Amino acid sequence: MEEISKQLLYQRLRNRVIELLDLYSSLDDIATLGAFETIDMVDDWLPLDYAAAPKVFSEKERVVIAKFLMLSNAAADATDEDTWKVDWFRDSEEWVNVSRFSEQALAVFCERGRFSEESEEDFPS
Repeated sequence: MEEISKQLLYQRLRNRVIELLDLYSSLDDIATLGAFETIDMVDDWLPLDYAAAPKVFSEKERVVIAKFLMLSNAAADATDEDTWKVDWFRDSEEWVNVSRFSEQALAVFCERGRFSEESEEDFPS
């Protein structure tokens, strides 16, 4: 197995966070995977240790991740049973809130965009 640097690992994690926000920004996409699967995806990727690669996530990005985590936890707490019904998600205030916020959070991440998964980005000092 190839060893990679912490920075490259966190660049890849950043890209997974962008994909996660993209997923959560669409209730139709969430319904395709189901409530429990999308909840588990958040647990798989977040939270992150920003100190491990401090320049990969900006302060603004860290703030939106924290709010996303708060809203996604509220949606998870409001979900007693797994469902794939898009109307159920549309009727859930918590899921609508996290979905709407995910659109905004995705826009924040798009400012710097995706990072390379193969080589370390050169961040200005």
